[in-house]
Amino acid sequence: MKIKRSDRSNIALWWWTIDRYLLTSFFILIIFGIFLVMASSQHLAESLNVQSHHFTIRHLLFGSICIPIIIFFSILNEKQIKIFCILGLIITIFLLLLILIEGERIKGAQRWFHFGGFSFQPSEACKPFFVIFNAWILTLWIEKSNSSGWMWSIASVIIISTLLLLQPDLGMTLVVTFTWGFQLFIAGIPLIIILFLILAFPVFMILSYQNLSHVKIRIDNFIEGKTYQVSKSLQSFESGGFWGKGPGEGFYKKSLPDAHSDFVFAVAAEEYGVLICCLIITIYCFIILRSFTFSIKTNNLFLILAISGLAFQFGFQSLIHIASNTDLVPTKGMTLPFLSYGGSSILASGISAGILLALTRKNISFDALKPKIYEQKNNE
Repeated sequence: MKIKRSDRSNIALWWWTIDRYLLTSFFILIIFGIFLVMASSQHLAESLNVQSHHFTIRHLLFGSICIPIIIFFSILNEKQIKIFCILGLIITIFLLLLILIEGERIKGAQRWFHFGGFSFQPSEACKPFFVIFNAWILTLWIEKSNSSGWMWSIASVIIISTLLLLQPDLGMTLVVTFTWGFQLFIAGIPLIIILFLILAFPVFMILSYQNLSHVKIRIDNFIEGKTYQVSKSLQSFESGGFWGKGPGEGFYKKSLPDAHSDFVFAVAAEEYGVLICCLIITIYCFIILRSFTFSIKTNNLFLILAISGLAFQFGFQSLIHIASNTDLVPTKGMTLPFLSYGGSSILASGISAGILLALTRKNISFDALKPKIYEQKNNE
């Protein structure tokens, strides 16, 4: 279907106001993800005695839901996004509390609800909602001299971080707190507070190392070079070389735990080569830099904090995944947005992408344009 510039329907207005470069980038990542999950999950499916394309079919289902989610959120205006995200944050905080009581413990972590054959991880959905809430509350604090805004921002990140650590989920805690700190920096808080947060980070990591056994094990293994997963991941990079071994021809994915989720970047390296890995990194960088460009061009403080916060969160999560796959940081169960298998992850990425597209849309309101269109028709 070809959309003409003279067409003033809601679909046409959405198409001409949306950033199609960002939209295309998100869709390319979704397509890449389907091929990577298809390549990395067959051996796991066989070991679990399910159909060889079991995980691929489920990922296709999640992707087919993700696309309308992206479109839905990209249509919303600024006010609607604020309302939706505040309500979403309240609900996800409640679910983070409930999961500590009713959630199922897997591999020592209590992060998921199970419904039939599907699972849901509330912490994934919490990420984009928190970014928008924090952007809104910081905007109120700065522009309207709302003294309670600062306290609400601190209280919210403490509550969410505490609930995440109780699961425990250090990786997600780092994503949330670093994004919060980045938004504070963009908001222009005093330098002394920034220095305090920087100094607080090593203290936080030392306490985590001393009190969370899985953190201690992973850091010790990283220092001693005894990480089985990372060794297999590095062998995947070496095996794939520049051009890769070809789709479905990877060998090390068969012995790489969580190859379809936490180490999907290593699978991409072995089967498609370093060249495709560089292309994937380029797409992520393009999304981040283009988003930052939009935030620089606007004078709306909320948009600056929200767009830059979502872009930072998107990039920081991707960086952790890629760095852990290449032995630059200790391993952490962190998915790669849109590429890793996981319903909660891809749907949360879809929410983030949709909000980002909505906030970077050209400053044209559907409702504002319609009266002008009707007037033109009446005059004709």
